[in-house]
Amino acid sequence: MTGLDFNPVFAHLPFLLGGVGVTILIATLAFAFGLSLAVALAILRFENQGAWRRLSRSYSTALTNTPQLSQIFAVFYCLPLIGLMVSPFLSVVIGMTLNAAAYLADILGAGMARVPPVYHEVALTLGLNRRQTYLRVILPYAGRAMFPALANHFQIMILGSAMASIFGVEDLTGRAYDIGSTTFRILEVMLVTGGLYALLSFALTGVFALFRRTMERMV
Repeated sequence: MTGLDFNPVFAHLPFLLGGVGVTILIATLAFAFGLSLAVALAILRFENQGAWRRLSRSYSTALTNTPQLSQIFAVFYCLPLIGLMVSPFLSVVIGMTLNAAAYLADILGAGMARVPPVYHEVALTLGLNRRQTYLRVILPYAGRAMFPALANHFQIMILGSAMASIFGVEDLTGRAYDIGSTTFRILEVMLVTGGLYALLSFALTGVFALFRRTMERMV
C-alpha cells in the first residue's frame, strides 16, 4: 500500500478552489429565496388559525421529515415531466430553497412568537398598518432574536450544497470528484476538500460573529 501523496492534488488546487465560489453561490441563492418563502409561511401561521396555518405547518413538517436529497431529485426529475426544463444547477437551488424555507419558517415563527406584546401596542399607537408592523417591528425583532439560528442554518446549507455534485454541478465537491478521477488520489483530494469546507465554515463563523456584534451596537 502506497503512502499519501498530495502533490497531484495541489497541482489542481486552483481548479479545486474555483468550486468554492459555486458552493457559496448555491447556498446563498437557496438561503435568500428560502428566507423569502419562509417569511410568507411564518406570517401565515402567525396571522391565521384555520386552513392556511395548517397548510404552512404541514409544509414544514413534510419537508423537514424527508431527506433533502430526495427533494432535489423530485425537482430534477419532475419539472421536465410538466415541460419545465431546468439546468442541474437550478434544480439544486430550487430543491434547497424549498427545504430551507421549511426550516427557516420554523425559526422565524419562533422569533415572531417572542415579540413582546408591548411592541404590537406601540405599533398600533404609531398608526402602523399590519404590513408596516411586520416590516418595521416584528420581522426585525425576530431576525435579531433568531440570528444565531439563521446563521447556523446557512452554514449547514454550505455543507449540504455538496449534494449538487451528484447532479453534475461543478461545486467544490464536484471538482474534487473530477480531480480524484484523473489523479486516482481520491482520499487525498477529499481530505483537502474537507479542510476547505472547514476553513469556509470557520470564516463564516467569524463573519457572522462580527455582524452580530455590529447589529447589537446599532440597537
